Amino acid sequence: MERAAGAGAAPAPARHGCVYTSCYCEENVWKLCEYIQSQDQYPLEEFYVIFISNDRKMIPLWKQRSGCGDKPVVWDYHVILLHDSSGDQNFIYDLDTALPFPCLFDTYIEEAFKSDDDIYPEYRRKIRAVRADVYLKTFASDRSHMKDSSGKWLKPPPSYPCIETAGLVWPTLNLQ
Repeated sequence: MERAAGAGAAPAPARHGCVYTSCYCEENVWKLCEYIQSQDQYPLEEFYVIFISNDRKMIPLWKQRSGCGDKPVVWDYHVILLHDSSGDQNFIYDLDTALPFPCLFDTYIEEAFKSDDDIYPEYRRKIRAVRADVYLKTFASDRSHMKDSSGKWLKPPPSYPCIETAGLVWPTLNLQ
Protein backbone atom coordinates (compact mmCIF):
# COMPACT_ATOMS: atom_id res chain seq x y z
CA MET A 1 0.00 0.00 0.00
CA GLU A 2 1.45 3.36 -1.00
CA ARG A 3 1.08 5.91 1.74
CA ALA A 4 1.18 9.69 1.81
CA ALA A 5 3.85 11.07 4.13
CA GLY A 6 2.65 13.42 6.83
CA ALA A 7 -0.68 15.17 7.10
CA GLY A 8 -2.33 16.74 4.10
CA ALA A 9 -1.17 16.30 0.54
CA ALA A 10 1.64 13.87 -0.13
CA PRO A 11 4.99 15.44 -1.07
CA ALA A 12 5.20 13.32 -4.23
CA PRO A 13 2.74 11.72 -6.60
CA ALA A 14 2.10 7.99 -6.47
CA ARG A 15 4.93 5.96 -8.01
CA HIS A 16 3.10 5.59 -11.34
CA GLY A 17 2.73 9.38 -11.56
CA CYS A 18 6.46 10.09 -11.18
CA VAL A 19 8.87 10.85 -13.99
CA TYR A 20 10.92 7.66 -14.25
CA THR A 21 13.58 6.20 -16.52
CA SER A 22 15.20 2.90 -15.57
CA CYS A 23 18.91 3.24 -14.66
CA TYR A 24 18.77 7.04 -14.35
CA CYS A 25 18.13 7.24 -10.60
CA GLU A 26 19.93 10.58 -10.16
CA GLU A 27 17.65 12.19 -12.76
CA ASN A 28 14.55 10.47 -11.39
CA VAL A 29 15.32 11.97 -7.97
CA TRP A 30 16.03 15.40 -9.52
CA LYS A 31 12.61 15.28 -11.20
CA LEU A 32 11.03 14.24 -7.88
CA CYS A 33 12.69 17.20 -6.12
CA GLU A 34 11.51 19.49 -8.91
CA TYR A 35 7.95 18.24 -8.41
CA ILE A 36 8.08 18.73 -4.62
CA GLN A 37 9.38 22.26 -5.09
CA SER A 38 6.66 23.09 -7.63
CA GLN A 39 3.89 21.94 -5.27
CA ASP A 40 5.12 24.25 -2.49
CA GLN A 41 3.45 22.08 0.19
CA TYR A 42 6.58 20.98 2.05
CA PRO A 43 9.83 22.89 2.63
CA LEU A 44 12.43 21.47 0.27
CA GLU A 45 14.93 21.78 3.12
CA GLU A 46 13.24 18.72 4.70
CA PHE A 47 14.44 16.54 1.81
CA TYR A 48 17.88 15.05 1.22
CA VAL A 49 19.23 13.40 -1.89
CA ILE A 50 21.13 10.32 -0.74
CA PHE A 51 23.99 8.96 -2.87
CA ILE A 52 24.93 5.38 -2.09
CA SER A 53 28.14 3.87 -3.43
CA ASN A 54 31.50 2.49 -2.31
CA ASP A 55 35.10 2.38 -3.50
CA ARG A 56 34.43 -0.71 -5.63
CA LYS A 57 31.28 0.81 -7.15
CA MET A 58 29.44 -2.38 -6.26
CA ILE A 59 26.68 -1.86 -3.72
CA PRO A 60 24.14 -4.54 -2.89
CA LEU A 61 20.55 -3.42 -2.38
CA TRP A 62 17.68 -5.77 -1.69
CA LYS A 63 14.02 -5.35 -2.57
CA GLN A 64 14.75 -3.73 -5.92
CA ARG A 65 12.20 -4.14 -8.71
CA SER A 66 14.90 -5.39 -11.08
CA GLY A 67 15.96 -8.02 -8.52
CA CYS A 68 15.35 -11.72 -8.63
CA GLY A 69 13.72 -13.20 -5.54
CA ASP A 70 15.53 -12.42 -2.31
CA LYS A 71 18.86 -11.74 -4.02
CA PRO A 72 20.29 -8.22 -4.02
CA VAL A 73 20.79 -6.06 -7.07
CA VAL A 74 24.36 -4.79 -7.27
CA TRP A 75 24.51 -1.18 -8.48
CA ASP A 76 27.61 0.91 -9.08
CA TYR A 77 25.72 3.65 -7.24
CA HIS A 78 22.15 4.45 -6.35
CA VAL A 79 20.33 7.68 -5.55
CA ILE A 80 17.24 7.96 -3.35
CA LEU A 81 15.36 10.75 -1.60
CA LEU A 82 14.92 11.07 2.16
CA HIS A 83 12.12 13.12 3.70
CA ASP A 84 13.28 14.12 7.16
CA SER A 85 9.99 15.42 8.50
CA SER A 86 11.28 16.73 11.85
CA GLY A 87 9.41 14.82 14.51
CA ASP A 88 7.17 12.76 12.27
CA GLN A 89 8.18 9.51 10.67
CA ASN A 90 10.85 9.79 7.99
CA PHE A 91 10.35 8.35 4.52
CA ILE A 92 12.51 7.10 1.66
CA TYR A 93 11.48 7.69 -1.95
CA ASP A 94 13.11 5.08 -4.19
CA LEU A 95 11.47 4.57 -7.56
CA ASP A 96 13.46 1.35 -8.08
CA THR A 97 12.39 -0.41 -4.89
CA ALA A 98 9.82 -3.16 -4.62
CA LEU A 99 8.97 -1.74 -1.18
CA PRO A 100 6.15 0.79 -0.75
CA PHE A 101 6.57 4.28 -2.23
CA PRO A 102 7.24 6.15 -0.07
CA CYS A 103 8.69 3.68 2.41
CA LEU A 104 9.16 4.23 6.11
CA PHE A 105 12.86 4.94 6.71
CA ASP A 106 13.33 2.13 9.24
CA THR A 107 11.62 -0.40 6.97
CA TYR A 108 13.71 0.65 3.99
CA ILE A 109 16.98 0.39 5.91
CA GLU A 110 16.06 -3.02 7.32
CA GLU A 111 14.73 -4.48 4.05
CA ALA A 112 16.81 -2.82 1.33
CA PHE A 113 20.13 -2.32 3.12
CA LYS A 114 20.04 -5.32 5.43
CA SER A 115 22.87 -5.51 7.96
CA ASP A 116 26.50 -4.64 7.25
CA ASP A 117 27.26 -7.89 9.10
CA ASP A 118 25.87 -9.74 6.05
CA ILE A 119 28.15 -7.95 3.58
CA TYR A 120 31.87 -8.30 2.96
CA PRO A 121 33.60 -5.10 4.18
CA GLU A 122 34.69 -4.08 0.67
CA TYR A 123 31.03 -4.00 -0.45
CA ARG A 124 29.65 -1.98 2.45
CA ARG A 125 27.80 1.10 1.37
CA LYS A 126 29.01 4.65 1.82
CA ILE A 127 26.49 7.44 1.86
CA ARG A 128 26.55 11.10 0.97
CA ALA A 129 23.58 13.38 1.65
CA VAL A 130 22.88 16.60 -0.24
CA ARG A 131 20.00 18.89 0.63
CA ALA A 132 17.37 18.70 -2.12
CA ASP A 133 17.32 22.46 -2.69
CA VAL A 134 21.10 22.43 -3.27
CA TYR A 135 20.76 19.42 -5.57
CA LEU A 136 18.18 21.19 -7.73
CA LYS A 137 20.48 24.19 -8.10
CA THR A 138 23.72 22.33 -8.80
CA PHE A 139 23.07 18.95 -10.43
CA ALA A 140 23.57 18.56 -14.16
CA SER A 141 24.35 15.61 -16.39
CA ASP A 142 25.29 15.23 -20.02
CA ARG A 143 24.56 11.49 -19.59
CA SER A 144 27.98 10.58 -20.97
CA HIS A 145 28.44 8.03 -18.15
CA MET A 146 25.59 6.07 -19.76
CA LYS A 147 27.40 5.60 -23.09
CA ASP A 148 29.92 2.94 -24.01
CA SER A 149 33.31 3.70 -25.62
CA SER A 150 31.73 3.84 -29.08
CA GLY A 151 29.07 6.34 -27.95
CA LYS A 152 26.15 3.90 -27.86
CA TRP A 153 23.66 4.10 -25.01
CA LEU A 154 24.09 1.46 -22.30
CA LYS A 155 20.45 2.05 -21.39
CA PRO A 156 17.93 4.23 -23.26
CA PRO A 157 18.01 7.82 -21.96
CA PRO A 158 15.04 9.78 -20.63
CA SER A 159 12.83 11.42 -23.25
CA TYR A 160 13.36 14.92 -21.80
CA PRO A 161 16.52 16.97 -22.46
CA CYS A 162 19.61 16.63 -20.27
CA ILE A 163 19.32 18.40 -16.94
CA GLU A 164 21.30 21.62 -16.92
CA THR A 165 21.57 23.99 -13.99
CA ALA A 166 23.56 27.10 -13.21
CA GLY A 167 25.93 25.04 -11.06
CA LEU A 168 26.61 22.46 -13.81
CA VAL A 169 27.92 19.93 -11.33
CA TRP A 170 28.01 16.17 -11.85
CA PRO A 171 28.13 15.09 -8.21
CA THR A 172 31.27 13.19 -7.40
CA LEU A 173 30.60 10.27 -5.15
CA ASN A 174 33.37 11.19 -2.72
CA LEU A 175 31.94 9.27 0.19
CA GLN A 176 35.05 9.14 2.36
